[in-house]
Amino acid sequence: MERTQRDFNNSNPIQLAWREWALAALLCLAALYLLPFAWPAAGTRLSRPDYRLPGELSSDYWMFERWSEYAHAGYRAVVLGDSVVWGQYVRSDDTLAHHLNEQAGRDVFANLGLDGLHPAAMAGLVAYYGEGIEDEPVLLHLNPLWMSSAKQDLQPKGEGRFNHPRLVPQAFRRPASYAPTPAEVIEAVLEREVRFFSWKEHLNIAYWEGLGLQEWTLENPYSILPGSRGPDSFAGDEPGSEPVNWRKRGISPEDLPWVEAARSYQWQSFKRTVKLLQSRRNRVFVVLGPFNTHALTGDSRTRYEVLATTMEQWLEKEKIPHYAPRLLPSDMYADLSHPLGDGYREIAKELFGSPSFQAWTKSWGGRDDQLPRGQRPRRTEQER
Repeated sequence: MERTQRDFNNSNPIQLAWREWALAALLCLAALYLLPFAWPAAGTRLSRPDYRLPGELSSDYWMFERWSEYAHAGYRAVVLGDSVVWGQYVRSDDTLAHHLNEQAGRDVFANLGLDGLHPAAMAGLVAYYGEGIEDEPVLLHLNPLWMSSAKQDLQPKGEGRFNHPRLVPQAFRRPASYAPTPAEVIEAVLEREVRFFSWKEHLNIAYWEGLGLQEWTLENPYSILPGSRGPDSFAGDEPGSEPVNWRKRGISPEDLPWVEAARSYQWQSFKRTVKLLQSRRNRVFVVLGPFNTHALTGDSRTRYEVLATTMEQWLEKEKIPHYAPRLLPSDMYADLSHPLGDGYREIAKELFGSPSFQAWTKSWGGRDDQLPRGQRPRRTEQER
């Protein structure tokens, strides 16, 4: 029997007019926008002392935003840098931030270190995910390791593997080593510009083991969503690597070539990071090194000293408060750039004893900083 148009129209019990479709689309968009704000952060014990972003979440920039916003509200200053700041070879209560707080006698500094955060990635992290620390004093660590060779400086042309590729420039000022596909560029830009996509990547990393929802459900057909890696699966308290010194690790002195500052992509990126922070009213203090020159050959040590001098000269010219801690005893290093716990303690003591650091802390100190540890009042919404 031939169906009439009326029969066809009546075959679907629910039909939406265009206004109703528009309202449904609007509600869906609103839900997608609001979900990231309502979703709890993985490992939500941000308030515990010596918190640092767990190593498993080092590429989870949605989580970095949550932690930086919390740090802005609950701490007086932040320490930003790569795994040297994070504390690759120490527990969370033995990092640079911890020992700075120990010297201060109160919880002043929050640890915003991320594993593998080279200067080019740091510039992107601050630009796209660092607005939460606007107007906050920032102790910025400069690790010269990223200028130790053309490869570390992202100079070799063609596709190369390096940390945090989604944070580097995707079009203009792109490093020579980076050759993304158009799809990768679009994905990186969407993750930066649309909160929903950075939240989606957070779910992927924190709950779905980096597989994505569809693949994770195929791999775990009998598990209950959102997955086995829930909020309590991450702590970040333990060292990322065994805490032994570099000689016991079997590292021999290396003849690193080093890149001249004028030709260094990473150094230009670091300078861009400093300028961006200053444009956001962050009071910046730069700590240069201390690099483990015990583990360099004589010629390599000479080239390093030339590079370090050039970088210090730029900081002085730009009137950026800075300090280069002295070379630590050899057994206080775990490798070329990472101190062990005793090394962090010595750096903190030396910083607090330096006039440049004292002047910097005094420039943003206030009456509330005289309170004992843990009693500094949190900022109100109006103060943020």
